[in-house]
Amino acid sequence: MESLSRAGQEMSLAALKQHDPYITSIADLTGQVALYTFCPKANQWEKTDIEGTLFVYRRSASPYHGFTIVNRLNMHNLVEPVNKDLEFQLHEPFLLYRNASCHSSAARK
Repeated sequence: MESLSRAGQEMSLAALKQHDPYITSIADLTGQVALYTFCPKANQWEKTDIEGTLFVYRRSASPYHGFTIVNRLNMHNLVEPVNKDLEFQLHEPFLLYRNASCHSSAARK
């Protein structure tokens, strides 16, 4: 987990809870990521308008884990529940994932 002061952790947790009151704690974070999606027609990754801090968190209700990118570019954050339908692959510096709707994305540090 990146270094974050106790006050910074509490502020970030409070901000996340405004969007999801079931969040209980931050498990990990990274200060800057950019989200890409895979475009099958072009057979390439395309950068989206989502970039910012990535938070991995624990919840008190199902699903018990999730992650979000708090977007610095606009008001649309990425929110993904971690469940059995989410597939991950780590290919440094990318974290690739596919969700239940078969939407393939990559977060890059």
